[in-house]
Amino acid sequence: MNPFVLAVQRLLFQSLVGVIRAMPNPAALRRWCLLMAAAMRPFGGGWRRLVRRNLRLVYGDTLSVAQRRAIVRGVFEHSARGFGELFWEPQRHGLSIADWCQVEGLQHLDAALAAGKGVLLATAHLGGWTLLPRYLNERGHATGSLLRLPSNPVAHAAEAEAVTRMGLTFYNTPLSREHAHACLRLLRDNGILFIVADRRSADVKVDFLGHPAWCATGTASLHLRTGAAIVPACALRVGDGFRLVFEPALTVAATGDRKADEVSITAELHRIFGGWVRQHPEQWMWNHNRWRPRRSEMKEGRHEHRE
Repeated sequence: MNPFVLAVQRLLFQSLVGVIRAMPNPAALRRWCLLMAAAMRPFGGGWRRLVRRNLRLVYGDTLSVAQRRAIVRGVFEHSARGFGELFWEPQRHGLSIADWCQVEGLQHLDAALAAGKGVLLATAHLGGWTLLPRYLNERGHATGSLLRLPSNPVAHAAEAEAVTRMGLTFYNTPLSREHAHACLRLLRDNGILFIVADRRSADVKVDFLGHPAWCATGTASLHLRTGAAIVPACALRVGDGFRLVFEPALTVAATGDRKADEVSITAELHRIFGGWVRQHPEQWMWNHNRWRPRRSEMKEGRHEHRE
């Protein structure tokens, strides 16, 4: 990238992050993020088209115009608030993550940890999902997070620095051999590995929100390899704060057919994720091309159409 463009991007990024960190409380942070979202919307034509297309796929004609508009607006607000929450540090303003959140179902996490084989904390791009590992780290748990940092070098460096400053251990995906071994050690030591598991991947195709979607099997594969419990958890935005919800660990009846077990576990996770999304559609990442077919499928489709 052009060095001058990089320098300008870095200056703008640092200025924006500086303003976010200066927000004195969660209410002020939320107002600033909503202002950022309003500034983003005029330039987000591609996002709006993709969100509307995904909503038509999942909901058909069942949404009213007002409901559709609210979800489209929510996607921009969700993205802006997620950006702000990543860089805002409550400790600098006399708060903790626990002060920022209501927590439900913590007994399910504690029960899973009592088994002694570690926990795979599985979430979706819903609400303030980045708060989950920060809360657990503050609670004193040994944690690690699987993250995919942005490809833009300015955003990549800033987010890596922010996560490190929070005291979190993270592993950028796709994992190197060294980081894969570190994840396995963490689980062997009864730690918690945080995974955003609703990302598109070419591993297997399962039902998600009523339509087949390509999904990653990493969470299922790690469970089958280590015996670590899979605990679904989400961080729902409520006003200026959050409601962190930990659900019971998945009950997995392994058949011995590894591929089949990976598919069934992945399908169950996406059934749970789909339930969250239908309850809080304005808080999910509809601007992701989640149901895009693989290139081989598109080629096959064009071939069949010609025939």
